[in-house]
Amino acid sequence: MSKRLLLYLTLYSLTIGLVQAEAPQLSIPHGIYREAFRLYITSPVPGTTLYFTDDGSDPREKGQLYDGSLSISNTTVIRSAFLIGDSVWSDVATASYIFPQSLLTQGNKPYGYPQYWGKYCQITGTAIADYEMDPEITGNKTYSTYVTEGITTLPIVSLVTERDNLFSRENDSITGGIYIFTGCPVGDGTGRGWERPVSFEMIGGQDDHDLTIDCCLKLHGGHGRLPEKNPKHAFRLHFKSAYGPKKLKYPVFGDRAPRRFNALVLRTFFGYSWTHWDNAQRSKAQYARDLWARETQAKLGEPISTGQYVHLFINGLYWGMYNLCERITGDFCAEHFGGAEEDWDVTEVDGGAGQYHAAIPTYGTIDAWNQMADLIYELPNHKSYMHLVGCGSDGKPNVKYPPLLDVDNFIHYMLINLYGGNTDWDHHNWYAFRNRILGDNGFRFLCWDTENIFISPTEDLTSKNNRGCPTGFLNRLMKQGIFAHRFHELAQQALTHGGPLSPEGALATWDSLYHVIELALWDEAARWGDYRRDVHPYQSKGSLYKPDVAYQTERTRLLKLYFPVRTDNFIQQLRDRGWFPTVEAPAIFIDETEVGYGIQPLHTESRLTMTGRNIYYTLDGSAPVNWFNNDAGALSPTAIAYTDGENVMEQAASWALPDTITLRAICNDGGEWSPIVTVRLAIDNPDIVRNLKDQKASEGLAYDLLGRRITARDLRQGIFIVGGKKRIIR
Repeated sequence: MSKRLLLYLTLYSLTIGLVQAEAPQLSIPHGIYREAFRLYITSPVPGTTLYFTDDGSDPREKGQLYDGSLSISNTTVIRSAFLIGDSVWSDVATASYIFPQSLLTQGNKPYGYPQYWGKYCQITGTAIADYEMDPEITGNKTYSTYVTEGITTLPIVSLVTERDNLFSRENDSITGGIYIFTGCPVGDGTGRGWERPVSFEMIGGQDDHDLTIDCCLKLHGGHGRLPEKNPKHAFRLHFKSAYGPKKLKYPVFGDRAPRRFNALVLRTFFGYSWTHWDNAQRSKAQYARDLWARETQAKLGEPISTGQYVHLFINGLYWGMYNLCERITGDFCAEHFGGAEEDWDVTEVDGGAGQYHAAIPTYGTIDAWNQMADLIYELPNHKSYMHLVGCGSDGKPNVKYPPLLDVDNFIHYMLINLYGGNTDWDHHNWYAFRNRILGDNGFRFLCWDTENIFISPTEDLTSKNNRGCPTGFLNRLMKQGIFAHRFHELAQQALTHGGPLSPEGALATWDSLYHVIELALWDEAARWGDYRRDVHPYQSKGSLYKPDVAYQTERTRLLKLYFPVRTDNFIQQLRDRGWFPTVEAPAIFIDETEVGYGIQPLHTESRLTMTGRNIYYTLDGSAPVNWFNNDAGALSPTAIAYTDGENVMEQAASWALPDTITLRAICNDGGEWSPIVTVRLAIDNPDIVRNLKDQKASEGLAYDLLGRRITARDLRQGIFIVGGKKRIIR
């Protein structure tokens, strides 16, 4: 077949839509490189003309003719397309080549970029643009090594788009720059909802990412959009058929989250960051508070918006360290929990400019939310509480009353925010969701934008009581005996014996995040650490913020003066509020070693004992005390009175023991009950013992022997896959 005929057939097929035009092929894949190379671009269709750009623009509009290889020796973004005949263009190929050494020479006047960004919103003036990597850091031999090494420690996210899509000063919804018109929540809001085409790449990192996809780019956030308050804005990525695939199908977060996404968020670390407008927040920057809250929620067995640290480049310019995370939508819920996207109600509170507003539906309807709120504010009515949790007045599940509140999830959510002393909550910064069709477990709450925590180890939010918000709900729910005692039990688990909110548990999560970004912080410092000193001091002149000075000062405070004492302070605050018993829970020992909660391996010949005042326990997973109908508590028919020094294994010896038994125990002192403690005992079961050793505590995951995932929620509920089948262990 002649080249002329092949060209004619290709052009004809494209014209009638029978085939999709391929993109050019680049000889070197996107990635991190340290040595120069020559890049070759080829077309899969003979007889076509190749064009390319190296500034992020579309080669089909502003491309240079490609007539040979390109020399790549510093950070460069290449976009290429080929022309078939006179009018039919191929798709665009995009690749970002990151050279760590280029960060050391990134200056403040990149060609074609404006010297000023958008107008300030609450003060007069226009934001001074800042692109430079600070020379005090990049010019220091030691620091510069940290910068070039740090850029390789996190995945790279590269956004490539026409420069004017970000920085055009034309006030137009189609052509205006979204970094100039940021859509602030105050003022006229110009730019709100504007979207622009972008190529999104994810490169390298621990999981060796290799992703390129075209999608839609928007700005994200509230007051972080105000140029005077924060020059480093957050972004949102939407996957729409108008820009590329209508859904991203890729393991952005590995096995920690589903692999299909309608949207992702590039969070910027606004609060307690080096770019924040307030010097008190800048001096306490740690870049981990929000992620700590979400990771802690996962360790408590709850769903989260999964996030990870990334380095962001925009058209080859380094833009700083960001947190890439799932956006909470109906799609998020459907991917995590099933059902159709349109079946889900997703609710948040419209905080506006720091004011209290009613909850609003971001997806679905508000009807079930309002029904839940009405029932909560009828408490301590027993019937109302039973309906809230999906039961009739007799306490049995009833299809007439679908569950409206996931009680355990809500308690865990509240414990995290109260422990952390979240001062920028709950008038905003939360999400709740529920399947409207299936009902599922009721509304679940997710930690979101939890940046204002860990300020004072004595911070006390237990008196906060905002109607229609989580704190208002908690104040009403604690009047219901059944809920209050469940709160006691879950608080005991979270706050003691190495639980996620114990001193050692909270610190371990904190340290796990620090060790991910230890070197990457130097890149962030070089990019933005000088902004409040050299570019726009705003209310007060800042310093050159670096990881080895202000950051370590705050880190030391948290390690020595916050985490070691915060748990005890918080427990005392709960007790002062009447939300936690003064009676200590039983201590449980296996062969004289005290054990915590969760699954514990145990041999039948082991000695299992307890200490405490007037202990009662069960071995079948049932509660030893019943608070049904909000009474003072009555012993369960299956409760066993514990005798001091008794070996519980002797009591269980007559049983036909299953693979595990669940011990639940409680103390009573002067008529007051302690929290219930729960220990699940894996008895002489090597499979379960091996399974426990495979638990990935940092990820809240475990796996069965065949490699299938068991969630942390499964573990908490005693669900294991044994013998290839999922089973609930009671």
